[in-house]
Amino acid sequence: MGTKIALGAIVTAAVLAAAAAPTANAAPPRPSAAGQKVFETNCAGCHGALGTGVPNVFPPLVANPYVSGDAKRVIHTVKFGLTGKITVKGGTYNGTMPPWEGTLSDSQIANVITYIRTTWKNKGTPVTVSQVRAVKK
Repeated sequence: MGTKIALGAIVTAAVLAAAAAPTANAAPPRPSAAGQKVFETNCAGCHGALGTGVPNVFPPLVANPYVSGDAKRVIHTVKFGLTGKITVKGGTYNGTMPPWEGTLSDSQIANVITYIRTTWKNKGTPVTVSQVRAVKK
């Protein structure tokens, strides 16, 4: 009887350990989760943690037609930056967004754009690494 209990405890411990251990086949983080991390690290300082921006200083990303619109334009803006006067949701912005090409990988750019295009009431489609690579200056 004692052997059965000990064996049962060993089997239970092995099953629990296997369930808790990460596997080599574990799925990578979803683009939106990976993109959120990139956003929090690189973009939230200007656009705000919730994408609301700062009136007349940094444009909002929330429910922003530009963000949800043509993916190529958004990719170009993130990769190569944007300088000059723009109007977003009735507010005027005249600043500079830095280029992120060379600082962020193509994968990070795709992930962060996917994140902003699919959160905060934006209705854009996800962006792939191949789309990011295809956009040239």
